[in-house]
Amino acid sequence: MLNWKTFRYSLLHVLIVFMLFSTSFFRKPNGGKWMLAFMVLIGIVSFSVEYMLNRKTSGQKQEARRVKYLYFIMLQIVMTLILFVCIQLVMNRSL
Repeated sequence: MLNWKTFRYSLLHVLIVFMLFSTSFFRKPNGGKWMLAFMVLIGIVSFSVEYMLNRKTSGQKQEARRVKYLYFIMLQIVMTLILFVCIQLVMNRSL
C-alpha cells in the first residue's frame, strides 16, 4: 500500500491517459501495438520522474513538495501531449 501512495500521481496519470487516448489509437490499423508502445513510454517516464522527485523532496517541507509536485504534474501533461503528437505523426508516416 505504501508504494501506491508514493506513486499515486503517476498511476492516476497513466489511467487518465489510457481512458482519454485509447480511442484515437484503435481507429488506425495496428493501433493496439502503438497504444501499448505509447502507454509503456508514458509509464516509464512518469514513474521514473516521480521516483526521482520523491527521493529529492523526501526531507523537505510540505509546501516545497507541493510546488514541485505541481510542476511535476504540468511536466507530465506536456510530455504526454508531445509523445502523443509524435506517435500520431509516426503512425501516419508524416514524420
